[in-house]
Amino acid sequence: MCFLGNHQETNKVSVLKQNVSLLRRQNQALAAQILQVPGGTLAIQPAKSGMPTALVNSRYIHSAMILFREAERWAEQRIKDCQTGETIVVLGVGLLYHVQALRQKLSQDHVIMVVVPDLSEFADCVSARSLEGWGERVMWVAGSIVDMVARVIQQAKRVRILSYEPAVMVHHDTYEHFTLQLRDRLAQQLSGTLHIMVVGPIYGGSLPVARYVVNALEALGHRVSWVDHSPHEAGYRNLETIRDTRLRLTVQQRLSDTLGVISLAHVAEDPPDLVLALSQAPLSMAVLEQMRRKKVLTAMWFVENFRHLTYWQQMVTGYDFWFVMQQESCLDAFRKAGASHVSYLPLAADPAIHQPMTLTPQERYEFGAEVGFLGAGYRNRRQILPSLVGHGWTFKLWGNEWDNPGALVTVLQRGGARIDTPTSVKIFNATSININLHSYTGEGFDPEGDGVNPRTFELASCGAFQVVDARTLLPALFDESMMAVIKRPDELLSSVQTFLHEPARRLAMAESSRKRVLEAHTYEHRMKTLLGAVGLACPDRLGAILQGERHGESLISRSGACPELIPMLQQFPSTDRVELVDVAKTIRQKGPEAKLNREELLILMMDEYRQEKRDFL
Repeated sequence: MCFLGNHQETNKVSVLKQNVSLLRRQNQALAAQILQVPGGTLAIQPAKSGMPTALVNSRYIHSAMILFREAERWAEQRIKDCQTGETIVVLGVGLLYHVQALRQKLSQDHVIMVVVPDLSEFADCVSARSLEGWGERVMWVAGSIVDMVARVIQQAKRVRILSYEPAVMVHHDTYEHFTLQLRDRLAQQLSGTLHIMVVGPIYGGSLPVARYVVNALEALGHRVSWVDHSPHEAGYRNLETIRDTRLRLTVQQRLSDTLGVISLAHVAEDPPDLVLALSQAPLSMAVLEQMRRKKVLTAMWFVENFRHLTYWQQMVTGYDFWFVMQQESCLDAFRKAGASHVSYLPLAADPAIHQPMTLTPQERYEFGAEVGFLGAGYRNRRQILPSLVGHGWTFKLWGNEWDNPGALVTVLQRGGARIDTPTSVKIFNATSININLHSYTGEGFDPEGDGVNPRTFELASCGAFQVVDARTLLPALFDESMMAVIKRPDELLSSVQTFLHEPARRLAMAESSRKRVLEAHTYEHRMKTLLGAVGLACPDRLGAILQGERHGESLISRSGACPELIPMLQQFPSTDRVELVDVAKTIRQKGPEAKLNREELLILMMDEYRQEKRDFL
């Protein structure tokens, strides 16, 4: 490949002047800004070839030896996935060797946009290397993150992000914020519908979350296949009667593996666009690998504390996408373990279920209390909650796993029975002050407490007042005008004493927290974010569908090269998604005696081939 940059550039002023003139033809504001920026972000020095290379903090952004070949290899690997109709958004500036290689290898139909997060870095680049011959065919995107996202959205319908990691690391946080905002903006524009298979666990805390996810996806208009393994809970738990521990675990694993194969059978019967699993869904690595071989995209929403439940380490490479309820150390751990895509996705509430309600006198008598707690009997709760017993208020404790409750025996309700979701909503509504202590197997509050539990969102969605222990991720979700936040266990008693005498303040805070949930923290919000992330990562697959490119009207508009398809497509509503199987079905409905044209016969042949290749098992 022949790079057109001037290999003998030594006059910095001349190069800068030439590049500014080129930039001015496309973006006058950016050209003017470059002349006002001093530069100094990149340390420029000659490579062994004599061409300039760059360092930041003594770390090379480009090779010190094979600049051109390095850029070519990067571009060759990336263009394999690029599809017609996509806008390519490049993250990472440096000296732009990679962008030049990409521009020269991609067809002219592809629009390339380069995100410029720091004008100082860009000024260093355009003072060192000429853009002539290729930079004219690149769109340079600079400004605030909001402005850059808006420009990409204005230009592109389908976006493919390509990252040049050595340069991305220079401005990692800015690029990450840009990507998240772009994801969210694209998610707001989604119009297409997917077929999503949701796979839940046999039992446990993520089971109700799976049901909320199903409700949210259906409310958003997607077709959902719900693989519900909870009917097998009784049989799974019955295996606990096997006394030999190793034998019991072996048999339980065999049952779990069988449920995984059942999930695979559902996929084979009606292939989805995406398989979305919730924590502890019985999908083994063998099942996930079979789905991958059949090009089925998979995602896991891991709604557990990654430090306490570590089975994800054995599964991390099995899923195409991971969504987790913790940040920083969690994201780093998943990436280091081999996760291709991992994103922060906090929990939420379902306002159709978690809502304010009017209770009957009998319900208020049974569930009502001035102070209440609902949850399992973790060690820290056993240690902290007795401080609320024996005062002048009513205190009720709800939930299971409270064997040998000690001082809490007098307040434990229903003998420590498990509380279902409808009952929990009544408890939240009937309790003046709901205590919300995150679980911890040690004493006090978890010193690494970050992820926010579902109860925080559910209480808020019910319009119920809560006292919650501090979490590092809580302030970004709710502020302290919405709930009482305590930083130490010894603050619990005084907080309860204070708020018991301030009913108006409690009501105002609870109403604010409910408003916040409805604005930003429902499962519909979370599913939009999740699908936005998957669509952004797979613009040629889920991204295209979510943008409505499988709708009847979109297919008709793109059928100019094959007008014979138009009459077949016109049989479907213009805003409905149309697939090969749908067209084949309408053709078969003509009956066995119908005379079919060439295109109809080809479609039936392709559909027969599709069915023959469904050998998942």
